[in-house]
Amino acid sequence: MKNLAEVIGFQPKENATDIFIKKYQDGYIIEIDFDRQTFYFGGKIKVHGKDSQNITKPEDWVVLECVNRLLEKGYKPENLVLEPKWKLGRQEKGRLDILVKKDDKAYLMIECKTFGKEFDDELKKMKKDGGQLFSYFQQDKSAEILMLYTSKLEKDKLVYKNEIVKIEEEHRIAPTVKDFHTLWNKNTKHQGVWENEPYDFKSKKFTKADLKELNETESTKIFHEFASILRKHSVSDKPNAFNKIFNLFLAKLYDEAKRENDELEFHWREDDNAVDFQVRLINLHKDGLFAFLQKEIEGIDEKRFQSEFA
Repeated sequence: MKNLAEVIGFQPKENATDIFIKKYQDGYIIEIDFDRQTFYFGGKIKVHGKDSQNITKPEDWVVLECVNRLLEKGYKPENLVLEPKWKLGRQEKGRLDILVKKDDKAYLMIECKTFGKEFDDELKKMKKDGGQLFSYFQQDKSAEILMLYTSKLEKDKLVYKNEIVKIEEEHRIAPTVKDFHTLWNKNTKHQGVWENEPYDFKSKKFTKADLKELNETESTKIFHEFASILRKHSVSDKPNAFNKIFNLFLAKLYDEAKRENDELEFHWREDDNAVDFQVRLINLHKDGLFAFLQKEIEGIDEKRFQSEFA
């Protein structure tokens, strides 16, 4: 994992063996001891009230990278707590990976998972019944944001993903995790924390700058998901399946041909619904067909559609 440490800015400590350090604002230092397999979090960031943590599993490196990202973003080390515990009676109720505090109250709860299956499984669980994060929130309802986070090195480049739930007031009054999950609209956000100043969560419009290059792993995953959708809706013949995916590609390509700062339409928006999303896709396909192939088809006039079917 020395490669990861170097990519995120850690350097060998002078006159020491297998120890890497990184200095942050105000001279704050985090240290990695590869020989002892220990993170030393600098004194202000506590792990169970201690200053250090043994490296016992791959997820620990995701936590370190996330802590590094928080500090680089400008969050103060004294406002970060690792693996806080809550008690229910005599029993502990799990350990959250990272708690970011604001005015000595919970602000951001982060659960870290390794990239791939572990992250995907926890996201599915969150969508199904709330998962770990909803349980942690139930113990401290002052939190404003919940985040499922993962990262990895890919060809010496760090990539990360997060799924964010912005807490609404109605979520705070839910008496149980089940009630909270029922009230939640099941939509997650993907931006708003890292793109803004600390404690200034806000979503921004989705533009070409937010797009990421499609790699082989993600494309394979999308292919299998699309195949599952086709089977579910009985689209079994190959010409029909080809037409479906060709139309989607055409709409996607036309959407990405927009200017750099124009908002993209080929994605599910925070306040979206199935009808509005379908209307956008149909019109993107119509415009793409004309722009690239000079063929005209009928689209949907959104204003007329709203007046007739609203």
